Amino acid sequence: MNNLKGIGLIEVLVTIAITTIGLLGLSAMQMQSIRSVSDTGNRTHAIWVANDLINRIRANKTAFDDYVTNEISCKDENGASNIPEIKMCASYSQDGNQVAPADDCSNADLAEYDLWESLCGIEAITGAGAFTSSASFMINPALTIEDMGNGDMTLTLSWNSRTAGRDEAGKQVYYVEKGSLAAEQREDYSVVFRP
Repeated sequence: MNNLKGIGLIEVLVTIAITTIGLLGLSAMQMQSIRSVSDTGNRTHAIWVANDLINRIRANKTAFDDYVTNEISCKDENGASNIPEIKMCASYSQDGNQVAPADDCSNADLAEYDLWESLCGIEAITGAGAFTSSASFMINPALTIEDMGNGDMTLTLSWNSRTAGRDEAGKQVYYVEKGSLAAEQREDYSVVFRP
């Protein structure tokens, strides 16, 4: 009987080790789930912003060419605002008060306003206290609209995806669509449409 005294302690230690490994696996799965949900949220925001901007372009057809743009982004490489002086061509709410739009907006002014407001939000354009767009929830959004020459346009919205950690060499890797890994941090959503 004296030979069996330590067996209970060994069984407890093995149980603790197995439980710890299982819990570490569950926590890793939870972290993966959080990253995936965040990237899915960014893609959902991108689809919403793209559809909103497509509807704005269709409503302002006379300024079709003014929507065509090379890549624009809200911030430059140093994180400073990249937004030009924009005429406010739509009313908005700021600090609980309704602010009227500018009286002298042309269709070209409205196109510029639509581009920047869709990408960066009114808060980025006017300052704190204003409502913002869905794109402002994405990390470093950028927008490109290309005229395909056949009546179609291509709208591409890109953003920084969430980090997935580091690879074997210590370099950061990123999650992109469908949970795959990529070396680049940018993820994008493109849509071809006819205004």
